[in-house]
Amino acid sequence: MIEKMRKYTFVLYHQEYESFLVELQKLGLVHIIRSRDDKTESQTKNLELMQEYGECIKFLTKLKSIAPKQTNPLPTKALLNRINEAREEKEKLQHSIDMVKKQIRDLTPWGHFDYNLVHKLKEAGLTIRFHTCLKNHFKPEWQENYPVKIINEVGGIVYFIVITDDGDPCLEADTFSFHKHTLQELEDHLLELQNKQRDIDEYLYSIAPTAIEMFNEELKRLSNEYEFEDAMQQGEFEAENTIRLISGWIPVSLEQGLKDFLEKNNVIYFAEEAKAEENPPIKLKNNWFARLFEPISKMYMLPYYNEFDLTPFFAPFFALFFGFCNADIGYGIVIIILAVILKLKLKNKGMKDIMSLLIIFGASSIIMGWVMGSALAYDLKTIPALADKILIKDNNQIFNYALLLGAIQILFGIAISAVKTIRNNGIKFGLSTIGTFLLLLGLTVLGSSLLGTDISKVQPYLKYPIYIGLAMILLFNSPGKNIILNILNGLWLLYQIITGYFGDILSYIRLFALCVSSAILGFVMNSIGSQMAGIPVVGPIIFILFMLFGHTLNIGLGGLSGFVHPLRLTFVEFYKNAAFAGPGQEYKPFGKKE
Repeated sequence: MIEKMRKYTFVLYHQEYESFLVELQKLGLVHIIRSRDDKTESQTKNLELMQEYGECIKFLTKLKSIAPKQTNPLPTKALLNRINEAREEKEKLQHSIDMVKKQIRDLTPWGHFDYNLVHKLKEAGLTIRFHTCLKNHFKPEWQENYPVKIINEVGGIVYFIVITDDGDPCLEADTFSFHKHTLQELEDHLLELQNKQRDIDEYLYSIAPTAIEMFNEELKRLSNEYEFEDAMQQGEFEAENTIRLISGWIPVSLEQGLKDFLEKNNVIYFAEEAKAEENPPIKLKNNWFARLFEPISKMYMLPYYNEFDLTPFFAPFFALFFGFCNADIGYGIVIIILAVILKLKLKNKGMKDIMSLLIIFGASSIIMGWVMGSALAYDLKTIPALADKILIKDNNQIFNYALLLGAIQILFGIAISAVKTIRNNGIKFGLSTIGTFLLLLGLTVLGSSLLGTDISKVQPYLKYPIYIGLAMILLFNSPGKNIILNILNGLWLLYQIITGYFGDILSYIRLFALCVSSAILGFVMNSIGSQMAGIPVVGPIIFILFMLFGHTLNIGLGGLSGFVHPLRLTFVEFYKNAAFAGPGQEYKPFGKKE
């Protein structure tokens, strides 16, 4: 649900404005209403600094250093500069290393030799010429006509020299030009560069934990400064600049803390109820189960203030859809074990909540695995004692249940839309949506008979919700308008409803496809693994390794698909039919840092 907000306007003497903001920032309850977006020079500098610190923290975090924290004699900014200089030096060294390695690759086929020997031979009247050519271009007659010596052959290229005492033999080969340094000199230089780079890596690794802690503290300080200066700009001057007014939002549940603060500091204020047109910030408040799904709803957008928070409505469906896509008892147990282990190790509350969500997904996989009779892709229906206890027997039933779940969620979304419309606009504006619900409910039950469902007991009564729904759609789609226009508009609306509804239901076939594909992949893994188990001596070992790899891969693919596709069904099909509207702005109290 969305917490109720109240708007407070504070009336302050201009000389007390700054001190009031200092105390308000410490309180950390009020979401400041912004009246201007201009940034001061110091705000711009703070933003640039925060970006620098954030980028450096990201780099140092990737090092995954477990070095002990150390006492750092440098100020925070000086340490940032030192680390950035070290990173720049490392990049320059890497560039030099790449160049030297290329030079070494060029010279390696020629081997180690003394360049002075070439000069001595030249002084004696002999010239050594270095050539390369493709192996199939090298002509044997060159060795007959000239003193040719093949030095090496690498990658289909022949490296050879020609020793002459006069002139330049006409050979169809490339002339090789040596670098100023010998191969040995280049190898020594490479080792020197790598040692310098290693020293920098050791420094960065050793300082990373200390630097990350210091930079996070500095980021928090800079953020508070930026936020405070921004709040300083939001106050409106009144009464010839002697009075400043600033407004903000606060959840009603936290209002008493603000009132105590205002009374203690003798601050004049006005309070009023939040109005939807003022776009109050959104703070979600749900029970423990729905709260775990709030990060998923925020991935899309927050609702407007006068909308419904759909998180508690889609949460059970989302968990069920994940279990449907990964319907396997063994997979569910593995997911739960991994989530519990990670939850015990992690310290961040947000990550712990994500692990709790994974536990729910794992439990859903176990339940759906039992319903469909699958454990590590082995068919439990083949066990006589369990066969009668499995609810879903074949793929046809999986297909039917996927469509049934889709129909239920879509109808649920339409019901929510009807309630919301009635709440916001009155009963007569919600009659058309109620009619849509009744019509589609009747058609869904009627259509279920095509899938083999016995509806003989309710079939005589289906005409009533269908006819009533049709009448409500045709007569009440635009309350207050001419009845002829209503009927004409209702016919077009009816076409959109029916085509859209059946199109949305077909989207839920993806649940069937993912469920079956995961089961087939697991079955293939088991089949191949059983064949490997028959290999003499090493068979059992290969079987275990292959099964671990195969089922780990299947769990990974299933987990990804089981999250992404329910996400799509939630944000497209369900949100659309529930007439979701957003985005709302998130409640971010001045001074409070998570």
